[in-house]
Amino acid sequence: MVSSTWQYYLATFLSGFCLMTVEIISSRIVAPIIGSSIFTWTAVIGITLLGLSAGSLLGGELADRYIKVYGQKALALAMLAASFSVYLILPLSKHVGAILNGSLSVVAASILVCATLFLVPALVMGALPPMIFKLYAKDIQHIGEAYGLFSSIWSLGSIVGVFLTGFYFITTIGSSGTVSAVALVLLALFYFFYCNNLTRHESDFRRQVQFLLIVSVLVLLFSYSTTHAKRAPLARVLFSEETAYYDAKVVDYELFPEYGRNRILFLDIDAHSVQTEKPSKQFYTDIYPAFSAFMPAPKDIYVIGAGAYTLPINFRKQYPTAHITVSEIDPALEEIGRTYFNLGAYDIRTEVGDARVSLRAASGKYDLIFGDAYNSFISVPWHLLTKEFLTETADALNPDGVYAINFIGSLEGTNAEMFESVYSTMQTVFPNSYVFAFGNTPEEVQNITVLGVKNTQVLSREELIRRLDALDATHFLSSLVVDTKGLNDHTGIRAGLVLTDDFAPVERMMAGLMHEYFPKYLPLYAEVVS
Repeated sequence: MVSSTWQYYLATFLSGFCLMTVEIISSRIVAPIIGSSIFTWTAVIGITLLGLSAGSLLGGELADRYIKVYGQKALALAMLAASFSVYLILPLSKHVGAILNGSLSVVAASILVCATLFLVPALVMGALPPMIFKLYAKDIQHIGEAYGLFSSIWSLGSIVGVFLTGFYFITTIGSSGTVSAVALVLLALFYFFYCNNLTRHESDFRRQVQFLLIVSVLVLLFSYSTTHAKRAPLARVLFSEETAYYDAKVVDYELFPEYGRNRILFLDIDAHSVQTEKPSKQFYTDIYPAFSAFMPAPKDIYVIGAGAYTLPINFRKQYPTAHITVSEIDPALEEIGRTYFNLGAYDIRTEVGDARVSLRAASGKYDLIFGDAYNSFISVPWHLLTKEFLTETADALNPDGVYAINFIGSLEGTNAEMFESVYSTMQTVFPNSYVFAFGNTPEEVQNITVLGVKNTQVLSREELIRRLDALDATHFLSSLVVDTKGLNDHTGIRAGLVLTDDFAPVERMMAGLMHEYFPKYLPLYAEVVS
């Protein structure tokens, strides 16, 4: 048996590295199953901490009971258990969606999925540090110093795991590759500590057979996880790849068969764009002619959020001489747009980065800014909804410019808080505001677009409808205009919370919407891409 202490330092460092690598990659694994939101992250962190806490208790018990008897072999078996538990995340993630049903809220689904996938790995890896420390700590007089050293080494390994996963692993080897790498690191630790306890009479052949047996089992598990993912027979998956920000899929599926071929861009669980073969006059992306009711044809347009570039392409068709810039945080979406959504046929410029940073750095002014950014589920990033951000957009507009934002909400009822807050916040910066809604009833969860006009020339609802009818022979646009004075029993829109950089509880406001939307949407997603 090796007597030097470096092996315990290395094992402690790598146990911290593996735990945090799995925690960071966890959100990417569950995003295609239940979306990416504050609920997802809360479930991932909470389940990991629960497993780590229980694992620490278990590891301490195992250390006192078995380390003295079996020494490093006990630690080696714990490493082996950790390796298997981590690798089982892969096949489980392909089938965990089967346990979800329409009665579960997004919160309950997030907790259930995360517990199924990550509770046991966190528990087993949480048991490793007490066992390692039991082997290392011999001097009771200096136990505090030894524990402090081990804690710092574990934390350093955790930091390295966070940085490598976030900045390298996700973008180079992906989620499955990262999980596989962690499992192999733990397997290597098992092999190292197990072999330290073999006697000279045990042949090298036995060691090799044992190691190859473990590797073979893991390879079989990997093969199972990658070949048994079911595809819906009605969907044709054209593209499926993990980008730096999303699990992206492009699917041909007859979601709206009356409009011919439907091509859908899924980012994680959410259908971000639906491109139809025939004009639809149904989606919020068809609002593009409405801006001519407020100004001459805009010359400079800035779109926040690309998706499949449906809205920017519509703007290009409507305003052929305009300069169109799209701000998109995920650089992969531009290539997806060119390959699968005919983006290359249109002169549209893309800026890669967070919209708030990009817009602040812009040197020119715009006639129209349209906010169309979403997280991987139905929630708009909170920092793109605040009063401070709206002030920045107003500063980036020409004197007669328009800022519009699209989001999911309800005009009335229990789910109206999001709309009321977005509208109230808009009013603080753009008092001259208008609302377009795409639902059949005010209580329905629907796309809502709020427009803020920088000038003070207020249009009556009748005048706005007249101008829209002149633009649209089908009267589609005018039918979307909301009588904001007639909402909530003709008392006007209730004053909502003004969202600020200091306080913008968007996730709480969206909780009711998600609770209603998620169970209805999940079967569709499962049918199309799972």
